[in-house]
Amino acid sequence: MATYITVADVDSILGAGWAAAELKDEGVFEANAYMTPLNLVGIDMDNIPDDVKQAGARLAKCASQGKLYQQQTEGSLEAKTVKAGPVTTSKTFGSIDKTSTVAQPASVQLALALLTPWRSNPFAFAVRRG
Repeated sequence: MATYITVADVDSILGAGWAAAELKDEGVFEANAYMTPLNLVGIDMDNIPDDVKQAGARLAKCASQGKLYQQQTEGSLEAKTVKAGPVTTSKTFGSIDKTSTVAQPASVQLALALLTPWRSNPFAFAVRRG
């Protein structure tokens, strides 16, 4: 796992009160774990860019509140009605779009926006000629 952010980094960005002392290490651990598989490219690990640290700080705070890996349990109620002559049928069901970024907490959406310049496209590849 890559280390993009430390407790000291988060303390300097958000202030020491961003989480209770006993939650800080776990929050930073989860933030680093969250960012590692994002395929961030072009980052000098000896000099982490400010935007990456800012994103990590938001993720660490979100993790300390138990919201980074929280499952969404609310969705929308949908109803469909079809009428053919005298026969009418209706169906009501609930749906949750778990893939939508809107389903994520605001701090996670902000962090992902900050990380966009360093995220690689998993479907892209380099073509070398000659």
